[in-house]
Amino acid sequence: MPHEELQEAAGALPAPTLDMHRAVAALSENLAALDANNQRVEACTDPELRRVLVHRGDAARKQVAMLLEWMRRRDARLDKELKDALFKAGPIVAPYHYE
Repeated sequence: MPHEELQEAAGALPAPTLDMHRAVAALSENLAALDANNQRVEACTDPELRRVLVHRGDAARKQVAMLLEWMRRRDARLDKELKDALFKAGPIVAPYHYE
């Protein structure tokens, strides 16, 4: 893992923090790939290539979901925020009370 991606020296960070960093980096990469792929799908004029690209996007979505789940299981505060925000009807933005 390149040192320049970390805010602190790798030797000063425990293994779980480095693993979380890896997950965050992978999530960021997968989201960027999903965005680029979505643009390609929208611009694509060949139906067969479009199906291939849609399949590729579905794989990226699955990876995003798996990474979020891995992160949620290891970060109690993220778990709480995801449980509070996801799969709910009504407005997405609601008044939050931070402690």
